[in-house]
Amino acid sequence: MAKKWDKGIDFIVVYERLARLAKRERRVHNRAYAFILLIQLRNGSRVSEAVRAFREFMLTGRTEVYVPLSKKKRPALRLMVIPEVDFNRKECADLLDVSERLLIKRVKMYALRRLKVNTHSLRYAFITYLLREGVNPSIVAKITGHAHLDSILRYTQEKEAERILRGL
Repeated sequence: MAKKWDKGIDFIVVYERLARLAKRERRVHNRAYAFILLIQLRNGSRVSEAVRAFREFMLTGRTEVYVPLSKKKRPALRLMVIPEVDFNRKECADLLDVSERLLIKRVKMYALRRLKVNTHSLRYAFITYLLREGVNPSIVAKITGHAHLDSILRYTQEKEAERILRGL
C-alpha cells in the first residue's frame, strides 16, 4: 500500500484555515504557531526551515528571506516567501527568546492539536498541489530542496497511480 504522504490535506483549504488562525487565534503564541505553519505550507519546507524564516521575518520584516536548508551535508540556502497575511510582529517578539528547538516542538504540537496532522504532511500537501497544477517534478524538487529527483518521481508516480485507479 502506498504511503499517504499528504494525509489527504487539501492545500487551499488548509492554507485558508491557517491564514484565519494566524489572524484570529485567541492566544498570541497560537497565532504565531499558525503563521509558522502557514510559512511552511506556502513554501513546502520542513518545519525547522519555516521557524528560521519566521525568526528572520520577525527580526527584519522582509517578506522574502533565505534560510539554511535542513538535512544537508553541504551548506545551502533556500528562498522562503512569507505569506501575505496581516500578522502583528510586535505581539510575538518574545518568541525570539525561545530556542529554535523548543519553538519547533511547540509548532509541531500545535499542528497535531489544531490540524490533526504532523508538520511534514504540510510539506507533501504543497508538493501534491504543485504536481496537480502541472509543475515539472524537477522544479518541485528544486523548490522543496529535495537533493534527489527520484524521491519526487516516486511520490509523483504513487499519486498518479492512485488517481488512475480511483478513476477506473
